[in-house]
Amino acid sequence: MTGTTKIVLAGEGGQGIQTIAKVITEVAAKQNFQVSYIPVFGVEQRGTPSVALIILSHDKIFYPRFEKADYVVALQKRAVASVKSYITEKTKVVFDSSTISIKDLPTSAIHRFGIPATQIATEQFTAKAFNLIVTGKLSQVLGLDEDHIWQKIEKLLGKKFKTAEIKEKSHQAYLFGRKFVFELKRFSRPLFQPSTDKIIIKNDEKLAQIYPERCKGCGLCIVKCPVGALKFSDTLGVFATPVPEIDLEKCIACGNCFRFCPDGAIAVEKNKKKK
Repeated sequence: MTGTTKIVLAGEGGQGIQTIAKVITEVAAKQNFQVSYIPVFGVEQRGTPSVALIILSHDKIFYPRFEKADYVVALQKRAVASVKSYITEKTKVVFDSSTISIKDLPTSAIHRFGIPATQIATEQFTAKAFNLIVTGKLSQVLGLDEDHIWQKIEKLLGKKFKTAEIKEKSHQAYLFGRKFVFELKRFSRPLFQPSTDKIIIKNDEKLAQIYPERCKGCGLCIVKCPVGALKFSDTLGVFATPVPEIDLEKCIACGNCFRFCPDGAIAVEKNKKKK
């Protein structure tokens, strides 16, 4: 990388957009780049647009904001709208082709580079490793040191690597991303888009409501269910991770799923008795 490079990262809160930005900028600074990093996100950090504006330069940076980007990295369909103004006919647009269709990109996005990070992470590593795949590829494109990037990832995310197996899978996901060859003409199908329809399940005694657009697939409701009435389904939530499905015959309507869900994505209530 030579001269000055302006980068926009875009996704949804909770996807690790700001973590990717921190890793990239802190390692770039160690490699003697001048660095600017501006995080932009909403009041609610889960499921709302999360954007990072980055400048890497060999020259002094006098002003940190910019209107057009050399690279735009988009990880979710709904995030594209928040950054399309940064895209010109010269911008290199890197997008998760398993969550975003090329039809979702603005017409100005001529230079398109697909990486089906969500699909790869789900099928080969762990569902939440997609941001490590993206970090790996972006750091390789920018010419940042492979070992330094991983060391920074370990420092920032070490507490989330609760077992040696999770850490190793995360490392392999990162390395996979660095070696991945971009899709340039034939792109993956965006099959990992979140469902937008509320799920309603009911019987004579209980009513369950699940909101995929709120669910980030943390699994807390499944863990906290005392009777094992919940399990992951094939329906995808806000981060293209599975949402729970419920067996109302087992469910005792204790309210644990609602109480422990951090995003209000699930609730079960007893039907009111008919007079």
